[in-house]
Amino acid sequence: MAGGRMSALSLPIDPGASVEFKPFRARTPLFTVSAGRMLVTFTLPERVNAGDVEFARRLAEQAAAYAVEVERLHRSGRPSSGRPSGRSSGKAVA
Repeated sequence: MAGGRMSALSLPIDPGASVEFKPFRARTPLFTVSAGRMLVTFTLPERVNAGDVEFARRLAEQAAAYAVEVERLHRSGRPSSGRPSGRSSGKAVA
């Protein structure tokens, strides 16, 4: 968002957290992340464009990279340092 304000949301993940994909026949799909008392749902306009496809692909790529890093941390038995590892493209999914 060049020149605009940006909001930030942090969702602490615990054993009760969940993600859900809901496809529909007559409308665009929903993707939901739930953690604690917070629910975030990704929605699309009725007509999907190339930018929407690119966003969905980036979301999937970054989620896969996140899973790999979480698995690595779990296998190592060490807590995260809280700093990015530098393996990502550095671009946030918008």
